[in-house]
Amino acid sequence: MLSIITPVLNEEGNIPGFLAHVGSLPGPLELIVVDGGSTDGTCRALEAAAGSFPHRIVVVSSPRGRGVQMNAGARHAAGTAVLFLHVDCRIPTDAPDVIGRALEQDGVIGGGFFHTFANRDPLLCLTDWFGNLLAARTQTFFGDFGIFVDKEAFFAIGGYEPLPYLEDVEFSRAARRHGRLVQVGRPIIVSPRRYLLKGKYRLTAVYILVMLLNLAGIRPKRFIRYVVDM
Repeated sequence: MLSIITPVLNEEGNIPGFLAHVGSLPGPLELIVVDGGSTDGTCRALEAAAGSFPHRIVVVSSPRGRGVQMNAGARHAAGTAVLFLHVDCRIPTDAPDVIGRALEQDGVIGGGFFHTFANRDPLLCLTDWFGNLLAARTQTFFGDFGIFVDKEAFFAIGGYEPLPYLEDVEFSRAARRHGRLVQVGRPIIVSPRRYLLKGKYRLTAVYILVMLLNLAGIRPKRFIRYVVDM
């Protein structure tokens, strides 16, 4: 069984569409939504939809922080594989089967999907290209690539570090020491809302800068407001 883990914070408006999407996926699977202290109607929206949701759904409360929330979700997972899926991302209908086949490959412990922004703006297309090239060449996946991993391997790796950002990059780095990561040739459709809200040129420049600084082990707190939305 696949366990889909989704960290949320103040996502009331996105919950109905996300649940409809996950509900359309074939089972067996479960959805674990980890709330980081929402102050809007996120939890009420989840409770209202739980009764009609076709799969098992678990709502977990956790301290705020994407890495912390995803670790909390993994501790509640009943599946043999976990998929960390952002609330504004959409995966193909055959994703559970694709993940299962990927994890059956020799030495493979996890991976991610082919990143595709819903908005085909030229700069976002270039961002797609660079991110997918990085994933293919270095087995480094950002969170909105739909990172999936064998559950036993996840705990052997130690889960996500409680970092303010780039916890996904550091997880990829740690995972490579335990096995092989693969990029499956199926798209994950990603909302460009963060780029539209914060400015696509500014946010792209910030991402490049934080990646370079991260290589040197430097993560300035001044960038948190740009790259963290929860």
